[in-house]
Amino acid sequence: MIKHLIILSFLFFTVSDILFAQIEVNFESDTTVICEGGSISFADLSVSDTVKNWHWNFGDGGIDSIKNPTHTYLISGVYSVSLTASGSNATQTKVKTNYIFVRKFPTASFSFTDTMFLPSYIFYFHGTVLNRDTLPYKYYWNFNQSSFNIGDSIAVNTFPSFGSFVVSLIIEAGNGCQDTVSDTIQVNDILEVPNVFSPNGDGQNDVFIVKSNGVNDFELVVFNRWGAIVYTQTAKRLQWDGRTSAGVQIPFGTYFYHITSPDVKGYKKSGALLLVK
Repeated sequence: MIKHLIILSFLFFTVSDILFAQIEVNFESDTTVICEGGSISFADLSVSDTVKNWHWNFGDGGIDSIKNPTHTYLISGVYSVSLTASGSNATQTKVKTNYIFVRKFPTASFSFTDTMFLPSYIFYFHGTVLNRDTLPYKYYWNFNQSSFNIGDSIAVNTFPSFGSFVVSLIIEAGNGCQDTVSDTIQVNDILEVPNVFSPNGDGQNDVFIVKSNGVNDFELVVFNRWGAIVYTQTAKRLQWDGRTSAGVQIPFGTYFYHITSPDVKGYKKSGALLLVK
């Protein structure tokens, strides 16, 4: 009787081991986006006490048989990764489809805009990736030659004064995957005044715009031919739509302007202005 109980117990535990020795396979990586030549570390997260063998397939032809491997991807593309874990009585495979994105190193570039419609100390910058793909990028701008700040592909910067400034842009495509480009920007301190405008509502040259540095305050005084003041304004960016300070449209004809700056000595400009239909 005792012998029979021992045999039954042995059979019970053997069958239980076979039935219940299951493996729940899972894994993770330290990143999923890198550039060509970059390495990724993988970690087995399988739940089981019986895993004895691992078979990794990294999707690019590479394989490994250790628990936590590191793999280097040499060619850009999208790769699926699988892990097959096995023990004495069970085997299971986990596949993560399109799991790893291997990108080409970005080629960074940027352009800038300084037009009549912008103060001369204010520049618009546009960063681009010449060999871009469909995934997002990170942009880090440096306008002060000391620190980079994360931003967008479009950046606006007001320089503190006139002179030469080195602007740098880092574009990052993933872990350790970036390119840096720099250019020297010449910032001028100017005061440019047009001599004609036509506030007739046709959308073309409707506003009298004085291009200044955008940092200092300027005072604009407009006189008619008899010397009477028809309009005044103090601002960093002087604009006039051809109306008096009370909002009344003034007649077409020749007017005179005088511009000074309460901030900086030496800013002074006067001239004639033709207001036409």
